[in-house]
Amino acid sequence: MPQLGQRRPAQLSELDSLTPRWDDIVRRATLDSRSERETHELEADAQAFADELIAAFRGRNARRPSAAPLIVSADGLSALF
Repeated sequence: MPQLGQRRPAQLSELDSLTPRWDDIVRRATLDSRSERETHELEADAQAFADELIAAFRGRNARRPSAAPLIVSADGLSALF
């Protein structure tokens, strides 16, 4: 189990691989004119990105939290809500 403050190499790799997707979402969000369809697509992409970000920290089977946790275990795999 990693010690507090240590990062798993796989976690860092996952986070690094998300960077281009985040950059694309931000770039698309800054465009002045978007249709309603494009806005919905952008939101869907942002939600998918959020799921991948959560998975990088909590594992592939983690569900999206409905509220911020009060306490998170040192390994990040369990939380108290």
